[in-house]
Amino acid sequence: MAADAANPLHTRLCEEYGCEYPIVAFSHTRDVVVAASNAGAIGMLGCSTHTMDELRADLAWIKERVGDRPFGCDITLPSSYVQGNREELEEQIPEAHREFVEDLIREHEIPEPKTPGPWGTTRLRSLADTRAKLELFMNERIPIFASGMGSPAFVLDEMHDAGVKVWGLIGLGRQAARELESGIDLIIAQGQDSGGHTGRIGTFSIVPEVAELARAYDTPIVAAGGVTTGRHLVAALSLGAVGVWTGTLWLATHENGHLEPWQKQKVVDARTQDAWVTTALDGKRARGLRDSFVEAWEQPEAPGTLPMPLQGLLVGKLLQAAEDWDRRDWIRTPGGQGVGFVREIKPTRQVIFDVMEEAWDALDAVQLAE
Repeated sequence: MAADAANPLHTRLCEEYGCEYPIVAFSHTRDVVVAASNAGAIGMLGCSTHTMDELRADLAWIKERVGDRPFGCDITLPSSYVQGNREELEEQIPEAHREFVEDLIREHEIPEPKTPGPWGTTRLRSLADTRAKLELFMNERIPIFASGMGSPAFVLDEMHDAGVKVWGLIGLGRQAARELESGIDLIIAQGQDSGGHTGRIGTFSIVPEVAELARAYDTPIVAAGGVTTGRHLVAALSLGAVGVWTGTLWLATHENGHLEPWQKQKVVDARTQDAWVTTALDGKRARGLRDSFVEAWEQPEAPGTLPMPLQGLLVGKLLQAAEDWDRRDWIRTPGGQGVGFVREIKPTRQVIFDVMEEAWDALDAVQLAE
């Protein structure tokens, strides 16, 4: 849905948020966020796992480097999870589950973690810090706050009073309907093709459904889930979106500091079918590249995974040990189903320019076919 008939790739997203290109670049690395915003996209910092000190430092660093260019912060606000302090939650983990994980560690000769415990507590900390992070976003008057999981309706008025735009990421039409009713500024319609936490509906189904719902509220939507090319961008616009939300696209960039060089190469080498959904990481459906960790939880003898945050506590020791000892096939590498189109390690700016060039080529091809 273009705002400029002469330039169909200059959409309402560009008009309302001041970006040059209708691309939102989600990354856990601040360098990617800055590079994307400065190249004309909207950088979006994933900061659910940040400590408060890390978040303050990253926000200051980003704001100093992007000036008036748009950027945002994303955290998850899960509505369904087991509550309690660490000791209370540990008591709820069945002994059979503990034995299964210890058997994996023993069978695969993974040494004890070098990092002192407790392990697997990142999600607990992030849940506890949620309100403080929301307050920081408002105090810092960041341009955009996006809720990557759960409805942000409860904080909408406060954010608006602080001058912050609020976006909500959804995977179901009924979730979109509730958030649209609340007066949200933009909906991210995410198909199950996506990396990270994901739903069950395909991108080509959820995007037009949400676009139809959003039309009654005159609320823009962006498409997410498997978007890694300019052809995906053009397809998203044709389905009623005003832009795309991208994550996998930035994994193999030079600026990405969250992945080791070998992980970036794994992303480049991966095929579409290598992006696999599991609940074994933290209890919620999440897609990443297939590895020994995923395969272990698919064994017939594996117990069912536990709800968030119990599953994270359960596997924390194994994952920490794998990282400490560089057991690469047990270290999780993210990736959505568009990963098969990420074929080169290159700068963030170049990725954006390549996507836009391919989008123009796709538009030209459609026009020639008419």
